Amino acid sequence: MFGYVLPLKKRLREEEFHRYRAAYCGLCQSLKEQYGGHCRFLVNYDMTFLYFLLSREKEEQFSTCFCPARPFCKRPCMPHSDVLEYTADLTVLLSWWKLADAGQDGHGLKSLGARLAMLLYRRAYRRAAAKRPREDGIFRTRLDRLHKLEGEKCPGIDPPADAFASMLKACAPVKDERERRILETLLYHVGRYLYLVDALEDLPKDLKTDSYNPLRYRYHLTDQGLTSEDLAELRDSIEGSISLAASALELLEAGENTEILHNIIYFGLPAVLESVSSGSFRKRRSKHEGSL
Repeated sequence: MFGYVLPLKKRLREEEFHRYRAAYCGLCQSLKEQYGGHCRFLVNYDMTFLYFLLSREKEEQFSTCFCPARPFCKRPCMPHSDVLEYTADLTVLLSWWKLADAGQDGHGLKSLGARLAMLLYRRAYRRAAAKRPREDGIFRTRLDRLHKLEGEKCPGIDPPADAFASMLKACAPVKDERERRILETLLYHVGRYLYLVDALEDLPKDLKTDSYNPLRYRYHLTDQGLTSEDLAELRDSIEGSISLAASALELLEAGENTEILHNIIYFGLPAVLESVSSGSFRKRRSKHEGSL
């Protein structure tokens, strides 16, 4: 995925930090057990957020697993659960469709790399799609819509952002209608935030490669980036989605993961938006969040 849905590490209590890292490692382990060791490379912070959003029970004891990044030590990780399995399934599906998007819209080595990666993950995708046909069908439909908008060089940011956000909205498999609507609203606006922040970070590269970027056509850009006024307007729009996601979060019943979710929505998302806006996100993430 993208890696923009992060907690602000310095505001996590020690116990919350260990739980967050155990969930990340648990998702990695679940990907390995269900789809093979190569699928561990699909683990990401965005889907760790989904795990905490859907999980309702606090694990009192962690299991342990070997970490390929640290082969000589064991790491605590969340034990297997239905929510962790569901999150792993959607990690494979969303990663597959992101690769499909990159393979179709990318240029040169980027497109070739995405197509080769699709060959590597084809079997895992087919298995995940068989388990989750509803979600896979929605992802396929929404991505087709997004490709159509991109092909038409859609001049607005809302239609393509809506197409992508609707993919995240589908990740709320809750039967209770009230809770489902709240989760759909929250995930929709997190998805909209993801799409627009990614577009903002990719804008300089897309201008150089003459690739589609909604910001390029919304603000009539050629070889120059956003003006300070345009950036302020865009940030207001993204911050509006963060606020609506926060409002939806407040409607959910408080649980064991509430503080971690509050950290991500209230502190993590604004911090990422700020660093992407200033062009320092990758440096900041490698320095601060990379050790999560």
